[in-house]
Amino acid sequence: MQSFDGGFIGEVLIANATGEDRGWTVRLDFSGGRLVTTWVEGVPQGTVRQTDGADFTYVSGVDVPAGASVALRFHLERASTRPQGCTVDGVRCTGF
Repeated sequence: MQSFDGGFIGEVLIANATGEDRGWTVRLDFSGGRLVTTWVEGVPQGTVRQTDGADFTYVSGVDVPAGASVALRFHLERASTRPQGCTVDGVRCTGF
């Protein structure tokens, strides 16, 4: 989304194509770096579990309504802008 000296803000768009509201979990693996923060605009925040450096898992704080989407945003410093791995509910992310 936005790069600046020493860091960037990225986004993963979670789209709920099912017929029911549901929670979600995102796992992102970045080489090196440091996770500064994660957030979803205008909703109760979820839980972040950081495993190593800039690798983290975000568990939603609110369900995504059926047919809707939500953007998980994150601020990283000194990390590659392309993740080594990305999954949403265990399914590999697309669009990188």
